[in-house]
Amino acid sequence: MAETHHLTVWSCYVCPYAWRGAEWLGRVQEKLGERLQITWKAFLLEQVNSRRELGWKAWEDARFTSRDIPPHEAAKSVLATHGPAAFARFHIAVFRAYHVDKRDIAHPLELLAIAHEVDLDTTVLAEDLRTRKYKAAVGTEHAEASEPHAIFGVPTILYHGEEPTFVKLAAGAWEGADDLDLFDDLAKLAKRPYVLEVKKPASAVLAAASAARNR
Repeated sequence: MAETHHLTVWSCYVCPYAWRGAEWLGRVQEKLGERLQITWKAFLLEQVNSRRELGWKAWEDARFTSRDIPPHEAAKSVLATHGPAAFARFHIAVFRAYHVDKRDIAHPLELLAIAHEVDLDTTVLAEDLRTRKYKAAVGTEHAEASEPHAIFGVPTILYHGEEPTFVKLAAGAWEGADDLDLFDDLAKLAKRPYVLEVKKPASAVLAAASAARNR
């Protein structure tokens, strides 16, 4: 019998690498179907990159205007109300809205518009966004990423409860052609606790270029 893969993935909608990882896992999901079970969890880059005082939490600060939290809240509402298939459509649509169309996914009206575009009734979503129903849940998931998992970036994938693995993928011709082989290879690597890091110099070069653009 073919193996069923159980993944937990911490992600952030504003991260380009998280977007590429989501597109890749979406394609793997199409190929494996029910043999791939993914639980998506929130990670807040604005929290880990913050220079605020020790102990500050983005999800507890009512005065803080968050870029990262609202799309996670919306995704949780969609999953709870409409189920996994609807979540999958909305999830990838939010990524594309931000990274392709440069839309403001922190704005509730934009999130409602995206939901409409993937054929979802937004009655419950609108109320959940108004009341911030899932804000605390987003914070809980981010806190879980920190303790016990010590996650520092996204996307980070937990394969079958093994050690979390941070994955950073470049765009290229491999997308669509190497999806399953890459998935299998990374799953094998993640199961080796003695492999602490595999890193290419190109990653540091890209990170430096990104930092320079954002100055």
